Amino acid sequence: MYDYTLCKLLVFSVIIIYTCGQVQEKLLNKLVCIEHEECGACLSAASHCRWCADPYFSHAAPRCNDDESLVSTGCSQAMIQRPEKPIWVVAENSSLQDMQPDSEESVVQIQPQRIKLSLKPRETKKIKFVYRPAKNYPLDLYYLMDLTWSMKDDKETLVSLRDDLPILLKNLTDNFRLGFGSFADKPIMPFINVDDRRKSNPCAVEEEACEATYSYKHHLSLTNEVSDFIKKVNTSSVTANLDNAEAQLDALMQVLTCGEKIGWSTKSRKIVILSSDGLLHIAGDGRIGGAALKNDENCHLDDNGYYNKADTYDYPSIAQIFRLLDKYKVNVIFAVTESVKDHYDSLHELLKDFTYVAKLESDSSNILKLVKTGYEDIVSVVDFEDNASSGPAKVRYFSDCGVKGGSLVETTRCTGVEYGMTLNYEAHITLDACSEFKTSSQTIRISESQLGQDSLTLDVELQCGCKCEGDSQKDLSLTCPVNSHLVCGVCQCNKGWSGPDCDCSISDEEASAELMAQCREPNSTRTLACSGAGDCICGRCDCDRGYNGKYCQCKSCETSPENGIECGGVGRGVCVCGQCACVDGWGGPSCDCTTVLDSCIAPGDEKLCSGHGDCVCGQCQCSASDQSSGSVYSGTFCETCATCENPLCANAEPCVSCHLNSSCTDICTIGSVNYTVHDRMSETGSVSAEDITCILRIEENSLECEYKYTYNAVRQSIVAMEIALRSKDCFQPTSAKIMTSAFVIIACVIAAGLLIILAIKSAQIVSDRRAYAKFVKEAQESRKNMQELNPLYKSPITEFKLPDSFPRDKND
Repeated sequence: MYDYTLCKLLVFSVIIIYTCGQVQEKLLNKLVCIEHEECGACLSAASHCRWCADPYFSHAAPRCNDDESLVSTGCSQAMIQRPEKPIWVVAENSSLQDMQPDSEESVVQIQPQRIKLSLKPRETKKIKFVYRPAKNYPLDLYYLMDLTWSMKDDKETLVSLRDDLPILLKNLTDNFRLGFGSFADKPIMPFINVDDRRKSNPCAVEEEACEATYSYKHHLSLTNEVSDFIKKVNTSSVTANLDNAEAQLDALMQVLTCGEKIGWSTKSRKIVILSSDGLLHIAGDGRIGGAALKNDENCHLDDNGYYNKADTYDYPSIAQIFRLLDKYKVNVIFAVTESVKDHYDSLHELLKDFTYVAKLESDSSNILKLVKTGYEDIVSVVDFEDNASSGPAKVRYFSDCGVKGGSLVETTRCTGVEYGMTLNYEAHITLDACSEFKTSSQTIRISESQLGQDSLTLDVELQCGCKCEGDSQKDLSLTCPVNSHLVCGVCQCNKGWSGPDCDCSISDEEASAELMAQCREPNSTRTLACSGAGDCICGRCDCDRGYNGKYCQCKSCETSPENGIECGGVGRGVCVCGQCACVDGWGGPSCDCTTVLDSCIAPGDEKLCSGHGDCVCGQCQCSASDQSSGSVYSGTFCETCATCENPLCANAEPCVSCHLNSSCTDICTIGSVNYTVHDRMSETGSVSAEDITCILRIEENSLECEYKYTYNAVRQSIVAMEIALRSKDCFQPTSAKIMTSAFVIIACVIAAGLLIILAIKSAQIVSDRRAYAKFVKEAQESRKNMQELNPLYKSPITEFKLPDSFPRDKND
């Protein structure tokens, strides 16, 4: 009985706590609305807030409230202002298109091209777009050469490359044009000798004739005739100056600003090759010679192509050059000699996004190689920029940088880009707060920083106001005080006026005691106006940063670490006097903890965290798999451990096999679970420690192959898991290994037996041969000594011998 009573008390307590929690949430949701006194601020406060635009509405009830409360207090449905419907229209969506021979306008590198959308305060919208560099994109190459005396042999080298230059450019793109210009220095003292003889021929000291010193000369506008380019280079004359610094920046300024005379195309990759062996003059140096005016960033070329204001305007600054390179989307390759390369490396650090520095041989013999490597370095970088800084909406970029099946990381810059590679981007457009409560618009142009011709245009409607400010209010008989006008049922002060009767000028520094009282919280022990956290201006509190509320009595709420917006932004929660009121499905101090459990359920499973953990903020926290050993479950869904089989590997095997057999589409479906499989076996990157590896064994061509793959659960409604193949190892099947081993062992045993038999037989043969040889030898010896050896043998021959003393006949 005691246990039953205790159980009832526990259940009752849980119900009370849950009910109190709901009541508190409803109270917070009401509080976030009722404190607002303008329609725009009301609708921007939270998605459930509504505004009563009826001018005869009861003053005792708040005009900003939820639907149910406004109707119950006498506001008709027709006079209730509601948030505007969201806008999302893809206005232009041409397919990606490479360069066509007949038209430059047909090329499309970014898709889509224009989107119309709306944003509410504290709202973020994600926009997906793709970028693919077009093949044979037009190239405008302008060769800007230092034609001072020390570069004389370099000009001759360039002329000798008349046959190799077009071949090189053809390998880069079929659509190229060449232009040519040269520079020296300002023709004023102390940069040149002003003696009449030296002024007309600055090379007199070398006993050579050359052209008078000039700052910059445009020789040839961009053309596809290589022969004209070589001809202009060949006929150009060298000149000379006194110091080792030249007018590179003067020349660059004219090349950038004289677009019509240079001939830059509207759709092309624009590159200037600046070749020099000298340093460069910077802003301020020109004043030494009397060129005291700041460079005006305009074109000043005469009919002969000379810069005719060199003695008037100072050298441009690095900042001016940077702005114009960005404006006209021009890249510069500094081809400079070893002696000055460090100087240009420092300049490159300031102009990093638009310049490339390469070492030039003393006679420019490697200029073609520098053109090729510089061009490839420039085109291999894709970097996006926008003009969102001019408005309240901001943009963040995420990209896979062309890695097939790769995850999106926050970046605007991708390197190693090649032709035909498609880069997937996701732009997050966020409106933190309304600068003023009225509907306005902002146009955001997203473009590639080095080209700029192709772009994605976002027409953003900022839904910060109400639609009750039109002609329908003019016929109402309600009159407003001086310095005010009727807006959505209430008298709103004109700009520059404030106070209950709009009779207090905001510019008036002295506020009356009555207006100061309006800044103090009623029924409060606080005596400070605006709670000491703001300034009272004409009866209204202007709160310090970090505080809000009518009397600055509330601290700001916590911001979500995910997007940096208070209480997670639209769709997650709202800030009510320092406390986040989260919507259904979200919780935590900043409403960044999801209470939806779907993300903790593994594909093909029904248990939370595979039954081996708890779902906390949409992520599994795994428990121990074996209390004695202390090992724990791991994986996104706590699906595996050191001593157990991974069920997700087994579930994914049919889709991996299907992909290997090329018999399924991009998305493989098993039951209600969708998978995608990507081949990453050719990638050299190592597998992350967080990735879980699975092994699939299948038979291919009488071999047993092991495919190692990793998987990743994705937060998408279409695909549940992304699978990446990592490696492949093939070997003979186990049965074949056993048979092969058996045959090898039998063969070895037989071979060993044969070897033993052969050894024994050989030993016997050798022994027999030795015995036989011995026998033969003994037989020969026996025949040879047969008489002595046979004691029974008697020879029939008798031999007599005369003594030596016996007389012998003379004839004997």
